[in-house]
Amino acid sequence: MKKSTLTNLIAILLCCLTTHVQGQESWIDTSIHSGLIELKTDYTFKTLVSNDSIKTTTETLKNLNTAKLYFDKIFQTDLDFAVLFIENREWYKHAYFPPPGLPQAGKGNVILGLDKSIVSMEVEKMISQLPEQYLASLKPVYGAKINLDLFYRETLSIHELAHLYHFKEGTKPQRKWLQELFATMSMYSFIKEKANLSYQLMNTYPEFVIQSGDRMAEFKTLKDFEEKYVQKLTPQNYEWFQMQFYKNAKSILDSNKTDILIKLREFLINTDLSNTKALTDSELSTRLEKEVGKEVTHILTNWKYK
Repeated sequence: MKKSTLTNLIAILLCCLTTHVQGQESWIDTSIHSGLIELKTDYTFKTLVSNDSIKTTTETLKNLNTAKLYFDKIFQTDLDFAVLFIENREWYKHAYFPPPGLPQAGKGNVILGLDKSIVSMEVEKMISQLPEQYLASLKPVYGAKINLDLFYRETLSIHELAHLYHFKEGTKPQRKWLQELFATMSMYSFIKEKANLSYQLMNTYPEFVIQSGDRMAEFKTLKDFEEKYVQKLTPQNYEWFQMQFYKNAKSILDSNKTDILIKLREFLINTDLSNTKALTDSELSTRLEKEVGKEVTHILTNWKYK
């Protein structure tokens, strides 16, 4: 091989490698990492904290790593991401939106609370005022002094990680409820199959909320969810929607429809609004039934509130 040809091939290879590395770097938003401390772990993802003297991350990181291995295998990828643990007082410096401590994900980052989340504290305060008989299902799972961070952080961190598996390819879904359903189905599938000891932590509080009815929900239609989403719904109303998605996700996956996860992720990516036009409800219903499954179409067509 001529020297000039070899030189050109090396140059092309280096260019390709550089482009690949830059692409990996651009996926993770490192602008919010400034001022954080990196923890040394045995995991492939970077872990950063706002205070390394608070030792509450071990179990969460272990679960996230196991979930990553599970999702990587299902979705045939090797997702690169970072995990941030942020104190409530530092939340607005590093997170994308409130409330402090509530798990969120975006731009290659999973952002979790290092303190007890504001939502956990508010909900615990509210349910502590209920008669003792209403707490009978919660205390055996979350402790005599009910600690809902066992749900809000340990469980929902898996939900947020799952979001990154479609955010990597597109962040403008046809419907926001579809991306929430995907993340919840992914969380449920992982915990049921690979982290069964955490099943009651995941399932007990949602069942408690579902059985409580819809008194805390002013807005109940899927259209309301699309128009208001996180920013314009009260925390109680947003949580009510999420519990409805949980109920549907549980029903679908308990019917052994595990392949639907792959189909729904592909649908979210293929129909992302950055690449295609917005679908009407009728068009969406037709395509969901054809490309994902009638079980998801059923959520759209048979939603209780119109």
